[in-house]
Amino acid sequence: MNERTNLVSSFPSPPIHYISQYTDKNVEDGIALPPPAPIQGTYTMFGAQYSTDEPIVQPLESQCIRRLYPSGANFDRKQELKKLNHSIVANFLDLVELLIRCPSSPERERKIEDLNLLFINFHHLINEYRPHQARETLKLMLDVQCQQRLNMVNRFQEQSKLVANKLVSCLEGIPENLEVSFMKDPSLSRIWNQCFQCHDDLESQDVAEQKPNVRKANPSDLLLCRMADEMNG
Repeated sequence: MNERTNLVSSFPSPPIHYISQYTDKNVEDGIALPPPAPIQGTYTMFGAQYSTDEPIVQPLESQCIRRLYPSGANFDRKQELKKLNHSIVANFLDLVELLIRCPSSPERERKIEDLNLLFINFHHLINEYRPHQARETLKLMLDVQCQQRLNMVNRFQEQSKLVANKLVSCLEGIPENLEVSFMKDPSLSRIWNQCFQCHDDLESQDVAEQKPNVRKANPSDLLLCRMADEMNG
């Protein structure tokens, strides 16, 4: 007897309305359904209610959890993480010893609660680094994009220089009698002058590139960095 295998996806299937409308042809024609508007105010996710006005990392006090490290921004987070880590190890060893000596002791529940509180504080302190991590990730993405664009521009310039040199070498090899008739034609004469002008411009550009040059920042990159600074602040 053949049993039917039910395939279960980790994520829910998208609505059939979007599946039928969001096709390659509709995207190419520009008639695909637009994405939903950003949520403003409160929303529910995984059964919990959130607000877009709340900070990215909510304080422990708002969740009725006791804070085990100083509040504010003027403290050594690295040192506090080390302290929490040592406390976790010490409490875990105490719990192991307690389970060996007296497994049914009520002290066991208190140790488990202490470990739970330590892990929550440890995890929350790590999450406070998320805005800084997002800012550094954004900076890295911008640096990679900038380097890719510079490499692409350099490749285009190399190919343009190669083509210009070949054209100039071909034009210089034209006999004088053909050159005179070549220059009499306005369209051919314009091509002739453009080739030599392009060759001269590339040579001038090579000389200018040898001088120290300060690269200016892209206004859009500055805007993204400013937004990241405001989020991190």
